[in-house]
Amino acid sequence: MAKFRVLDLEKDKFVYQKYLENILKKTAYHLPEYLLAEKSAENGWIKIFIYEENDEFALIPMVVKAVNSLPYLLEVNECIYDMITPHEYGGILSNSNNYGIKKKLLKEVIGYCKENRIIFQFIRVNPYLSDLVTVFRDCDYEVIHSCDQIYINLRQTEQEIIGDYKSNVRRNIRRAQSENLEFEISCKTEKNIEIFSIMYKKSMEILQAKKFLYFNKEYFRKLIACECSRLCFVKDQQGNVLAASILVLGNDVVYYHLGCFDRNCALKRPMNYLMHSMILWGKKMNYHFFHLGGGGKSLLQFKEGYSSSRIKYYIAVKICDENKYKMICERWKNQFPQYATEKFYPLYRYNES
Repeated sequence: MAKFRVLDLEKDKFVYQKYLENILKKTAYHLPEYLLAEKSAENGWIKIFIYEENDEFALIPMVVKAVNSLPYLLEVNECIYDMITPHEYGGILSNSNNYGIKKKLLKEVIGYCKENRIIFQFIRVNPYLSDLVTVFRDCDYEVIHSCDQIYINLRQTEQEIIGDYKSNVRRNIRRAQSENLEFEISCKTEKNIEIFSIMYKKSMEILQAKKFLYFNKEYFRKLIACECSRLCFVKDQQGNVLAASILVLGNDVVYYHLGCFDRNCALKRPMNYLMHSMILWGKKMNYHFFHLGGGGKSLLQFKEGYSSSRIKYYIAVKICDENKYKMICERWKNQFPQYATEKFYPLYRYNES
């Protein structure tokens, strides 16, 4: 018998956990502890959509967000929503290799959206769940090749990994080593969380980053507390933290999640040393891949220094209510005509305040 259900993660955490125990291909981004950490950074509700048929099931976590909370829509009386994958990657998981069960899940999700005034879906497809691209396309989602992201095959020898670094990266690592910098997997103490939080915020302010890249301290506290995360520091000989990162650990993949460094110590190359040390740590811990991801121009240029290997990254989008979506986008364009040609999904959240 077929059954479609929607779980609220906060209320149904243990029910969701039972489903995960039978998943064939797990990712860290689907773990309940990770998703609950993400909730503290999202102004919305984490929902788990599940389709079951006989002994097979497929599921996808999403964040449902109120569109009416946007300043230029406060006077709209009807409650309207959209939904996105929790940061960073998402997608469908299943206890079966049955392609059809995943399609049936998406069809149910689309129907749920139409019945519950959810006008738009945005999915960042995990690059290591590449089979999902066809599933989304076959269910009439618009699938967009966003970019080629960067990864390192940790099954290479250490010599091969370092040999793929660009020459300036190897030079910067030698400079860091001459400064006697030290790498550590740090204790998840309140003090260390505070150090990371302050350093990260300063980095985002210097970069004038988009609002969605700022995270509150509660998010860092919950994320760092997760079993699937590691807090990494590079320190000088006096014990000062010069660079820091949060890694997210999957079954076979180490994901570089967030990172920052002290700009006053840039000449000591702490960030180069941090990345190099995390890569070798991932290899030592027997992971298969170190995923650096993508990013803006300067961040991408930094990451490209560590690997020539690329993996395709896709996003999938679905307009579930064409009329309301167009209406809101037109309101947004009238309010912010200077951004009307930006490529962003959904467009009306481009400069969300």
